[in-house]
Amino acid sequence: MTATKAERHSAILNLVNRGSVHTQQEIAEALAKRGMRTTQATISRDIQELGLVRSGAGYRSSAGLVRELVLSVEVVEPMAVIRTPPGTANLVARRIDEAALPGIAGTVAGDDTIIAVLRQRGAVRALKNLLADAG
Repeated sequence: MTATKAERHSAILNLVNRGSVHTQQEIAEALAKRGMRTTQATISRDIQELGLVRSGAGYRSSAGLVRELVLSVEVVEPMAVIRTPPGTANLVARRIDEAALPGIAGTVAGDDTIIAVLRQRGAVRALKNLLADAG
């Protein structure tokens, strides 16, 4: 039987979601048991098109893997952009992070610019006070 691409993709996703395949050969054998004969090249293309990744536990959907890797997401606004002399942003960002101000979610530093993510608008005052009293 010649399976359509959609049928083959559905079967591969079913196998992956059950966690039962570790190699392309195993995928080919499992598909053959379902009456779907295919080549290794086709399976390789299918894996790429489906966005599958190979982990120690076998092939996984990249969406499923990302869900496991992301521990939490906090959406916050607004942000403060802090400029510093070249080469000093990391030093200032570290000071902000170590202060652990309750209104500051965290910082991202480049060479001379920092973005501080604020949990609440009132945190700007605490941030400015910290930076003014940095001495």
